[in-house]
Amino acid sequence: MADERTEPGLEAVLKGTKGIQNDGLTQKDIDQLLQGSSGGRQRQSGVDIVPYNFLRPPRISKERRVTLESIYSRFALSVQSLLSSRLRTPADVTCSVEQATFSEYVLSIANPCAAFVFGVGGPTAAQGVLDVSTDIAFFMVDRLFGGPGEDANLQRALTALERTVTRSIVDRILNLLGEAWQEHLPIQPVVIGFESTPDMLQVANHEDNVLVATLEVRCGPFSGFMAMCVPLLALESFLGEKAGPNAAAARAIVASPLQRQHVEVSVRQASVELAARFPMFRLQARDVATLQVGQIIHTTTPVDAPVELHINGRRRYLGMIGQNRRTLGIRITQAVDLPTVGKARPSRGRIS
Repeated sequence: MADERTEPGLEAVLKGTKGIQNDGLTQKDIDQLLQGSSGGRQRQSGVDIVPYNFLRPPRISKERRVTLESIYSRFALSVQSLLSSRLRTPADVTCSVEQATFSEYVLSIANPCAAFVFGVGGPTAAQGVLDVSTDIAFFMVDRLFGGPGEDANLQRALTALERTVTRSIVDRILNLLGEAWQEHLPIQPVVIGFESTPDMLQVANHEDNVLVATLEVRCGPFSGFMAMCVPLLALESFLGEKAGPNAAAARAIVASPLQRQHVEVSVRQASVELAARFPMFRLQARDVATLQVGQIIHTTTPVDAPVELHINGRRRYLGMIGQNRRTLGIRITQAVDLPTVGKARPSRGRIS
């Protein structure tokens, strides 16, 4: 007798269909059963399979990616405010962040380009690139010189004058980048070079991983892109830390109880100079010349007028003179706000 063998998955399906249909199965029914059986194994739905890229391994964790998106979102808002004020037109700036290799970044830049090379600063000597693109550069130059900012569609490199005008805005953008990173990394980007040909950029090796931030700028009918890349090596200390809401607090120096006690004792033993001064009044020069020891000076100041209490030569409080156990004293009644030091002068209508 021949040994009949049936595929396990198909046998289970056929047993389940007995008694339901007495007629024979058509070829279409058999195909549907074979597709549904799949050898007795069911395919898992909702699972995304991502191939591993050995040239660009994932170095940015999900927590750090969220932090990076928050940093560059604030950076985009700052750039939006800068462009709106300098170009005198409403601007909308959005930013997206991704990891890529330096060769991929170079290939994404148009030729000719308007790429400003900057030093990242901080503990590393790494360099980054901000490609403004010639379209945005020509638009900014036209607006800064009072033009309407129409799309010129010029396929050429920037002249020396156009490069100087564009750099004035690029310097401000890099300052905003440093401010966006100040809570996480002490970087101070500074422009150190310019390239109009993408292949001439030599800030990193072609296989090095970089963080690419793409800024989309929209000003009315005009739209363009800025592309900034920073080597991941410059962000190594940030990427290696554990992310979380207390990450900034974890980086702070925690003093031991003994150190805290020493600091507290030193502060309590410190001495400051206190001086009580009566309100100012005017006295003629000839009266000052005739002053003698024991002479009483008559002023127009009321008896209950407040006196000023100066600490280390700076007025900090107002008080009233009184007596406590046969000792002359001052009762503090009001704190005085400190004046703003180095207040900027108005720009006389100029936008800076």
